[in-house]
Amino acid sequence: ADGSRKRPVMIHRALFGSIERFFGVLVEHYAGAFPVWLAPTQVLGIPVAAEFADYLDEVGARLREFDIRFEVDRSDDRFGKKIRNAQKLKVPFMLIAGGNDRDSGAVSFRFRDGSQANGIPVDDAVAYIVATAQSRDNTDPAVEHFEAHHDR
Repeated sequence: ADGSRKRPVMIHRALFGSIERFFGVLVEHYAGAFPVWLAPTQVLGIPVAAEFADYLDEVGARLREFDIRFEVDRSDDRFGKKIRNAQKLKVPFMLIAGGNDRDSGAVSFRFRDGSQANGIPVDDAVAYIVATAQSRDNTDPAVEHFEAHHDR
């Protein structure tokens, strides 16, 4: 303020660090539809009725043994709304179970693209989900991908 030359000091503050920027780019790139290996919830169990939630918990316990992130939708929403909610959340795999599935030790797959495979034995479902997650492949799973893997 006295007219003499002074060294300017610039105070800099970054709102986001490099990690935050990286995650911002990922979210923007995938538009929330993360690959299976990166998705916060990899598998969402959707019971046809509340009585089948425990069966899906058993399936989930098997998936968790392989570090698969699994949740069961126990909300009071109607079945169709649960499906829509999962689609909005962009969960890669939805496992649906009803009476026939429980009785036969199976589940129905519903994929993010809306395609579905019914009556899949739990062992096959677990093997496919684990293989897909561990492959770190960025391809979005769908019925065709499952059938190609299942036929091996």
